[in-house]
Amino acid sequence: MKMKNIFAAAALTLAGTASAYAADPVTLTFYHTRLAFMEPILKGFKEAHPGITINEQAPAENYSAGDQSVIRGMMTNSAPDVYLASYSSVPTLVGVMKDRGEATSLDALLGKEGKDWQSANYASAILDLAKVDGQQFAMPFTASLPLLYVNKALVEKAGGNVDQFPDTWDGVIDLAAKISKLGDGISGISFSVGGLSDDWYWQMMVMGAGDQMLNGEKTGIGYDNDAGLKALRVTQDMAIKTGMSVYADPKPAQQQFFAGKVGMVVESPSDLVAYETAIGDRFAMRTVRFPLIDAKKGGLPAGGNALMVLTQDASKRAAAWEFVKYMTSPAVQAEVSKASGYMPTNVQTAKALESFYAAHPNFQTVFKSMDVAMPWFAYPNNAASDVWQGVAPILDQLQRGKITPEDAMPKLRDHVAGVMAGK
Repeated sequence: MKMKNIFAAAALTLAGTASAYAADPVTLTFYHTRLAFMEPILKGFKEAHPGITINEQAPAENYSAGDQSVIRGMMTNSAPDVYLASYSSVPTLVGVMKDRGEATSLDALLGKEGKDWQSANYASAILDLAKVDGQQFAMPFTASLPLLYVNKALVEKAGGNVDQFPDTWDGVIDLAAKISKLGDGISGISFSVGGLSDDWYWQMMVMGAGDQMLNGEKTGIGYDNDAGLKALRVTQDMAIKTGMSVYADPKPAQQQFFAGKVGMVVESPSDLVAYETAIGDRFAMRTVRFPLIDAKKGGLPAGGNALMVLTQDASKRAAAWEFVKYMTSPAVQAEVSKASGYMPTNVQTAKALESFYAAHPNFQTVFKSMDVAMPWFAYPNNAASDVWQGVAPILDQLQRGKITPEDAMPKLRDHVAGVMAGK
């Protein structure tokens, strides 16, 4: 389905959503990262809620940049009224709000809607992704878990079968190695674990091994053990045993996949529409579950984002709640899912998407992994960026074969311990 057609349909659908807001006109500032599908959604809200004006701020390049901008805004009383934060950012931002005496959860607003309304729209497991200390400080807008995007033709040429795809890393690595041997510049897999602007990829490996990012005291890594060492070994094996090129950015791998030169890449379901559009009819792409290192104990960090209401003004909070309800409504969630690939966060959306999912099976894969979904780990005291700046280069060297897993572990241990001690 072409993206421009999805957006056109979205604008028509969302404009028909009725408004129950009858207070005085209110203007809200809204801040988010770059999301191509946001324009028709906001257009629909404007038409359905003429009493609420949304001033969209210039989008942030990524979550980290957005978070830092919001924190600076809090310090100068210029934070946006509503912010679309990543799940990993919510605890950090709530911590800053608490320090300033401005932390007001959404529990009271949820409570006014009633338990029946809440249960009819949101599953408890989804709401938990945006809770801090048991309180609802944000409302989930999108949800995702990592997937393997697979070139069906290359898998079959190497003797594999996408319908019987390996469900272990050993099996995936073995298949990727066979794909790499096809020649003609073809690579079996591209998954540079240190190549993101945050540690989502690395959390997949650690949590997938059944470990935790930090120890219970929050003084150092929680994976300084055999399971953590196995996560490091798998991270290195996928590169060394397949001849994988290691990148400091995911874009080169994406372009090579689009060109049919890579057998499989790791991506969020939110990139599904963009990938299908870029690939066109050059080859058939399939999505499959991301394998766990430990099938019994492992889990996967849920990506995506949630709507935080930062304003303390009563009238603005009331208007912002109408905006939040609209953004998480079945109609909006259905259009977001079709325009991106994200899993909808409103339970009523699944029925609205039945025919769409039947025609687009790649969009259903993420649901098969929801039984292992875990909250994206949030480092205390806004330490995520400092932790990742030291961890990413170590993982890069690991995948390039410059250091062994045994060498990498103390480096990771010392760096993270140093950051946590300094915070």
